Amino acid sequence: MNGRWRRVWWLAFLGAAAGAHAVEAAEPARGRTLLAVFAHPDDEGVVGPLLARYAREGVRVHLAIATDGRHGVRDFAGIPAGDALVKVRAEEARCAAEKLGIEPPVLLGFPDGIARSEGSPAGAIGTLARLAEEVRKLFTALRPDAVVTWGPDGMSGHPDHRLVGSVVTQVFQEGQPGWPRNLYYPGFPRDRAADMPPVPGVSPMPLAADRYLTVRVRYEDGDAQRARESFACHRSQFTPQEQAGLIAVVQHFHAGAVALRPWQGLEEARDLFPAR
Repeated sequence: MNGRWRRVWWLAFLGAAAGAHAVEAAEPARGRTLLAVFAHPDDEGVVGPLLARYAREGVRVHLAIATDGRHGVRDFAGIPAGDALVKVRAEEARCAAEKLGIEPPVLLGFPDGIARSEGSPAGAIGTLARLAEEVRKLFTALRPDAVVTWGPDGMSGHPDHRLVGSVVTQVFQEGQPGWPRNLYYPGFPRDRAADMPPVPGVSPMPLAADRYLTVRVRYEDGDAQRARESFACHRSQFTPQEQAGLIAVVQHFHAGAVALRPWQGLEEARDLFPAR
């Protein structure tokens, strides 16, 4: 994720997080499997406290990252685009997963800028078809009960976010035997947009009506702390000052819960694993 998109995404997320109302788990989730699929290393920060919470409760939590992040160049880091940055970001992703207490990340290794193609779109179509096959393999091997990925807006409008979420949704709705039962998209509550503090240089973000974000998952202070430590692993992407500022905004706006929209239009729920 390049510097502009990364800052836009994080700042929009942090302002929107105030819309997540706290709720308790409907039933113990131990023995379940949760899979999060995102586009770039550092994207998992949007649901970091949620991942940490379920890992703490005994859920097998897996994170799959579609692209290698090779174009996420920040001048302060001094790492050029390409294989050197891929290696650094892979290590950062492993660090982040360890801090969250989840399984080591599955790095699918698709080129950053997943929809890029020269001339004909055939190359991009082929890339997305290969990504769909990798997602099918994840569903088959991991047998997740629930999946979290980007919704249609990508939470920031980033094209890689939109495409990865679309591919995961495509595979989910194939509904093959053993496929996950539930799919969720993190969302920006429209009703909370007015409370977002003014941030110079940030464009308006995609929003969701509050009535669609029917799943609100509470987390504890310890989960938030693990998420902060996880986010700090992405040193090639954020300066210490940026990290400190983002953490402060999280503490002010997050409200102790993550808001998500269920793909299948469930009624209000308290957990990612509704009763069978």
